[in-house]
Amino acid sequence: MKIHNIEQRTYEWHLLKRGVIGGTLAKGLFTDSDTLLNDLISQKLEDFDEEDSYISFDMQRGIDLEPIARQELSKELFIEFEEVGFITHDEIEILGISPDGITKDGTIQCEIKCPASKKHTQTIRNNDIPSDNIHQVLHAFLVNDKLEKLIFASYRPENNLCPLWYKEVNRSTEINLGTKSRPQIKTVAEWCIIGMANAKQIDKELPIEMKRLEEMYRNL
Repeated sequence: MKIHNIEQRTYEWHLLKRGVIGGTLAKGLFTDSDTLLNDLISQKLEDFDEEDSYISFDMQRGIDLEPIARQELSKELFIEFEEVGFITHDEIEILGISPDGITKDGTIQCEIKCPASKKHTQTIRNNDIPSDNIHQVLHAFLVNDKLEKLIFASYRPENNLCPLWYKEVNRSTEINLGTKSRPQIKTVAEWCIIGMANAKQIDKELPIEMKRLEEMYRNL
């Protein structure tokens, strides 16, 4: 992995992330769709607009609470998590992630969510990582070859029963990307093989498609 020591949510950070498959786009690596390629092309075709970096109330809440949650998680697990701006894959540079925390040796990361009351309650009741966050978990292992385990945490200090819920995931953990009635269960390592194959394919297709579009519209 390559570590980019840049402050998150700055203009430079947004530029670095542009045209890169980050956690929010990770689902596209595990589905049969052109949506991910279209997302990347659209970012390549337009300059970054600071309006794209709009921060909602819930997002700001997460930003404010994340350092507290990371500190609480560190105390709970006796693990020191460092802050870094952005990580990209050693070879496939369109694979990147902004970790919420990572150990100095790069073998343990944390993914922290500070959700609304309903989602936090659902998480602790189900005692499992929410399905809409699981692709980000897989993506962390995809980007960081050194990663041995990831700690997913849900933090809501207002919750009197369980303000900090967390679960450890490693490369042998089984993940269901299907449904209860139609499960698609593989280990993290197996999903990473699939995700990496798709990432390499997109990495090849992206410049070809960009060139095709440029030639098409240049000749109009």
